[in-house]
Amino acid sequence: MNNTQKEIWINSYPVFLWLVLEPIVGLIDSKIASLIGISTLSSIGIAETIYFVFIWIFIFLAYGTTPFVASLKTKGEVNNLNYFIKFGRNTSLTLGIISIFVLIFSSSYLISIFNPTEDIFTLSKNYLVYRCIGIPFYLLNMHSTAVLRGLKVPNITFQSALIVALLNICFSYIFGISLNFGASGIGFASTISFLFASLFSSYKLSRHSQKLERSSESVEKKQLKKKFFQVGFLILIRSFFLTFFMAYLRNKASLMSMEEIALQHLLLQFWSFGYIFVDAVAIASQALVAELISKKINFQTSSLQKELIKLTSKISIFLFIFSFIFLQSFVRIFDSNNLLEYTTIEIRILFSLSLLIGSFAFLWDGVLLGLDQSKEFALTTIFSSLIGFLFCSLFLSRNENLVSLWLALDLSLICRAVLGYFFQRRTYFTAFKTGLSR
Repeated sequence: MNNTQKEIWINSYPVFLWLVLEPIVGLIDSKIASLIGISTLSSIGIAETIYFVFIWIFIFLAYGTTPFVASLKTKGEVNNLNYFIKFGRNTSLTLGIISIFVLIFSSSYLISIFNPTEDIFTLSKNYLVYRCIGIPFYLLNMHSTAVLRGLKVPNITFQSALIVALLNICFSYIFGISLNFGASGIGFASTISFLFASLFSSYKLSRHSQKLERSSESVEKKQLKKKFFQVGFLILIRSFFLTFFMAYLRNKASLMSMEEIALQHLLLQFWSFGYIFVDAVAIASQALVAELISKKINFQTSSLQKELIKLTSKISIFLFIFSFIFLQSFVRIFDSNNLLEYTTIEIRILFSLSLLIGSFAFLWDGVLLGLDQSKEFALTTIFSSLIGFLFCSLFLSRNENLVSLWLALDLSLICRAVLGYFFQRRTYFTAFKTGLSR
C-alpha cells in the first residue's frame, strides 16, 4: 500500500463505518416497526421521507464545511478557522430550532400529500413530531464531525455514529415495543440518541481546536460569512432539488399498493446501505483534494486522482454483482411472501445499475467540493434531478409501477455522473490554458 492509498484508507474507513451504521439502524428500526405491524412500517416510511427532506436541505453544514476547514488548516489560518467553527455551530442550532417549529406546524399537510389512510396518518404524525425534536442535535453533530474530518480527525465521526446506533437500537425496542409507544417511541429514540452524540462530538471538537497552534492573522469575519453562505446557498439549492426528487419517488410509490410502499421503503434503505462504500471515499476525498490544491498541486495529474478512480471502479463492480444476486434474500428477511412477489428481475437489474452508476456520481461530488467547485457541484445535481423528474413523469404515465421509478433514478444518476466528470475535467483544462497563456 503506497502513501496515497494509506491517506485514502485512513480518512475513509471511519467515514465508511459511520455511513454503514446509519442504514443498519434504519433497517433495524424497520424490522422493529414490522414487528408492530405493516401499518407502522408504512407510516415510518412516509414520515422519514418528510424528515429527510429537511435534513438533506441542511447537508451543506457538512459538505461545504469539510474542504474549507482542510484548506484553512493547510494555510495555517487558525484564527479564521476558529471563527468559522463557532459561526457554523451557532447556525446549525438556529436552523435546527426553526426546523422543529416548521415541521410540527406543517406535519399534517405534508403527510396528507401521500394520501395515507387515517390510521397511517396518525402513526406518521406521531413519529414525525417526536423525531423532529432531535433535529438541532442532528445538525450540531453533523457540523462538528464535518469540521473534525477537515482537521483530519475522522475517527470521531464513527465514534459519534456508534453512540447513535447503539442508543437508537436500544431505545427503539424499549419505547417502541416494550413500553408499547409504537411509532412515537421509535421517533423519540432517535432524538435521545442524537442528543448524546452531539454532546460527545462537540466536546471532542473543542479539545482538538485547543491543540491548534495560534496564528497572527486578523479574522476576516465578512469574508468567512460570505464564503459560508455562498457555498451554503449553492448546496442548499442542490439539496432542495435532490431531496424533492427523492421525495417525489417515494410519494409516487405511496400512491401504489401497500406492498409497493413497503418495498420501496426497504429498497431505499438497501440503496442507502449500498452507496456508502463509495460515499465514504467521496467524503474523504473532499479534505484530501482540498489539502492537495492548497499546496498548489494539480489534482488531475496526481496519484490521488488515479487511486480514487481505481478504488471506485472496484467498489462499483462489486456492488452491482452483489446486489443483483442477493437483493431478493434481503427482502425475504422482512417479508417472505407479498413483498418478494414485487421484487422482479427488472427491479433487481435497475437497483444494481443504480449502485454501479451512482458510485461515480458520488465520487465526482466529493472531488468537485474538494476543488472548491461548489457551483458545478450544485449544477450537476440540479440538472440530473430535473432529468429524473421528467423521465419519471413520462414513465409513470405509461406504467405506474416501481420499475418506472427506478429507471428514472438510473437515468438521473447517469446524467449526474457524466456532468460531474465533465466539470472536474474542465477545471483541469481551464488551469492548463491559463498556464499556457502565462
